Amino acid sequence: MSRDNRTDAEWYAAPSAGMASVHRGFKAAFAENHRLADGTFHKYGMSLQGFLHHARAVAQSLDGHHRGEERSIFPVLARHHPAFRESSAHVASHRVIHDGLARYNAYLDKATRDPKSYSAAEFRAVIDSFKEPMERHLDQEVRDLEPTTLRMLGVPVADLKRLPF
Repeated sequence: MSRDNRTDAEWYAAPSAGMASVHRGFKAAFAENHRLADGTFHKYGMSLQGFLHHARAVAQSLDGHHRGEERSIFPVLARHHPAFRESSAHVASHRVIHDGLARYNAYLDKATRDPKSYSAAEFRAVIDSFKEPMERHLDQEVRDLEPTTLRMLGVPVADLKRLPF
């Protein structure tokens, strides 16, 4: 359906549905990297360098997603929704996740420079170090965008139309 023809109910449903789809993709991508870390990536025609490149692209995508949220989505919602204000748990969670991504990227840098240093166990440990807070955050953000919550907090449809969903 065209954005122009949405009902109010569809506008209220769009943020949660859109975010849920994107967040499922991130969770699946990190789970895939965790699963393939043991060398299973070879079964899919990837070399170690190809796998490391793929793993880095996942991190860059999540980083870009969070930057986009903080630049375009959170400011629109923050006027009505405390969960998206600058001092909110969502912003704090982004920092925790980005600390994990920094460790993740540092490990990818090391393994790219010295492929013999690559260890599936080490890479998985890095992913595991921020997996739980990342997944908890991704799920909470979707819950905070549920239509009933947006309506209860008085988020106007005009603001929802400013979001990229």
